[in-house]
Formats: sequence, structure tokens, C-alpha cells
Amino acid sequence: MTQGSNQNVFKLLIVERSLISNRGHHHTQIGALKSVFPQAEIHIVAGEGYDGFLGEAVGLIPDKNFKLSRLRAKRLHGSLRQRLRINLKMLFAGHKQLATSAYGQELLDICSRLKMSRKDMIIIPTADLDSLESAVDFSGRMGGAAPTVALRFLSATMGENNPRFFESRLNSFVADLPPNMKLFTETEEMAEFFSSSYRLPVTGGFFMPCSVGFADDDHHARRDGGTFRVGVLGAPRSEKGSHRIPSIVRITAERCAGEDSNPIDFVVQGSAKDFSPSGVYGGLADVTGTVRVEAVSDRLSPDEFKKMFESVDAVLLPYDVSVYGLQGSGVIQDAVLAKKFLIHSDGMAMKSFLGHGNALSAVTDREFADAIVAAAQEPSQWANGVSLAWHYYRERLKTLPISNHHNLQK
Repeated sequence: MTQGSNQNVFKLLIVERSLISNRGHHHTQIGALKSVFPQAEIHIVAGEGYDGFLGEAVGLIPDKNFKLSRLRAKRLHGSLRQRLRINLKMLFAGHKQLATSAYGQELLDICSRLKMSRKDMIIIPTADLDSLESAVDFSGRMGGAAPTVALRFLSATMGENNPRFFESRLNSFVADLPPNMKLFTETEEMAEFFSSSYRLPVTGGFFMPCSVGFADDDHHARRDGGTFRVGVLGAPRSEKGSHRIPSIVRITAERCAGEDSNPIDFVVQGSAKDFSPSGVYGGLADVTGTVRVEAVSDRLSPDEFKKMFESVDAVLLPYDVSVYGLQGSGVIQDAVLAKKFLIHSDGMAMKSFLGHGNALSAVTDREFADAIVAAAQEPSQWANGVSLAWHYYRERLKTLPISNHHNLQK
């Protein structure tokens, strides 16, 4: 990772509502940000159910805040019927007024307690529209003494799936953002979308490693052995194209049965229900022959996940580009860092990670199967590509845009 600038120690408050337990990607962002800012005094604000596995948090954001924030949004931006319904609900619940944001006041209280000032920084690495509203609210309350607030958006909807609500809420404050606020996205594609569609001053390229750490050596991660292992990682979701996996596996098996092919193992994560006859992966139980399926729990510990990830040669991503055409994928970053080949949907975001000879794109299930078979037959052909992608990501991590925005207000 990049080294922080040569400045005096400052306080860095990391706000991660989804930080609950030692699972998923949220906890890895804390370590990544520590590497970006090694001179910082780190403090964490977590979700209400946080179990303390990373140490004590200086604050927890109550779940009820987001329910009340939703009521406020409907009251301000909803239809006449919605506004009347909310007013009646507030009357019966005894709410005289609603907070102006989900956790703007909480941020102010925490910053006051920590004695944070302009030289300090707040980072919200998984920001949504509630985060943006809260940051605007907080900055207005703290005024000129407010630290820099950096928000990193991972979703093009910012967590608001009602387009009318989204635009109404965003337009209510986007034209007058406080100067201490800096907006980022993970992908360049999403930054361009926000800039062109909403004139938001957003900078792309704020990447952070997820489950796989960055190695300092440049050895090639190709395993020994003739079996080619293809990973289908994470719990199944429709936007990840999980429903396509049985078809892709079946077509691959048909291809391999008709030719002298290297054995291919699909390493598929899911629950027992997912692999049941009625589950999304139920059809995989019938696959036999040169192509085999290894069912793996989707509840692995971080160490177990890393071990499983290291065991694969390639990662399969038949993702829905209506979502992932803008949104980034932590699996892509993990695969590049671990030097794994990528077989992905044509049109996915993070194109700069996929163009080094380390990936093949596909559209139809048959094209995915063809790409898998081609990769399995001659693995050495992509050895140079995965190394080039690894070097590319290493250089990107040395120049993260967030490092240029600390202390702009000093």
C-alpha cells in the first residue's frame, strides 16, 4: 500500500456501519486504511451489533437511526399520501420532530469527545445516501472547525433503490456541499456516471484490498497439479449470476466429455439449502466425469476463505452488468492480488484491472464454458498476464486519490 504523507500524527475516524463481526470485507478496510495512513491515530465507529473483534469502538450507530431517517426522507420527499401517513405515524409514536440525518449528531458528539479539528479526517469507506446526508449535517453543525470527511461510494444507487426518492434527496443538498467533504468511488466507471448524471464532484480509483493481502514478491501463483480449479466465490446472489452456474458447469462438462481435456473442478460456495434439489445449485449434484463440483460453505472464516482462494486457478464471474457495469467487485481485486485468472461478464467495471492478459470475457453460458475450457487447456498462456495485472495494482495502491486530500483545509 502507499505510504502516507510526511505529516504530523492526526486523528482518523473510520465510520463503518456494516462493521459487525469478522466476516465479509468491511473489517479488511480498517487494515487497508491503516496502511494508507500509518501516522494516523485510528478510531472506529461501528454498527450497533459490533462484537468488538477489532478493539473498542468510540461509537456505535443505532439501527433505529436509519429507520427514522427513512421516515424523514418520506416526509420530505414522498407523495402527499406518504407525507400524511408519516405525520400520523409520528403523532401516534410521540415523535415531535425527526433528526436532520441518520448520524450527523453522533458524528459531532464523537468528534467533540475526541477533540478532532480541521487537521483530522473522517473516512466512510462504504458510504450511502444516509452517510452523505449525515456528513453534510455534521459539517454544517461543526462549521469551519470540521475535519475533512471522505466518503467512498460502492453502489450507483447509494443504497436508495427508489429513483425518484434518490434524485429528490440528492438534489436537496448536492448543489451546496461543504468544502470539507471529498467524494470518491471505487471504480472510474462509477465516478464518471455520478459526474455526468448528477454533476457530483467525484474521484474514482479509491481501491482497497478485500480478503487477500498484497504480497511483496512477484512469484506466479499457479498451483502444481493437472486439475484446473475454478472458484465461484461468495454466497449466491442474483446479481452475481448464480442462477447461471449450473448451466455453465453442465456445458463445460459436455465440452470436456467430447475431447481429451484436463480435469476441471468447480469450487462453489453456498449453503446446504443452496445445494439441495430445490436450491440454486441443486443441478450441480448430477455433474460427473472430467468435470467435478466441490461444494464449499459460504460461512468460512477469513483464514479458511484465504486458504480456499489460494487453492483455485481461476475465478468465475458471470455477473449482471446492469449492476456491475459501474459497481466494482472485491473478488476482482482479490484475484489480481492472488494472481488468479478471471473469467467475467463482458462489460464489467474495473476494466483497467482486466486488460493485461489476465482475463477472458463472455456473454452467453456457452461462451463462459468455452473460456473455462480454453483457460484450463493451456494455463501457461496467462502466466505473464496475471503478473502484469499484479504489478498494475501494486502501482495503483501507491497513488490512491484519498492520500492527496488530507489536510486540504489546513
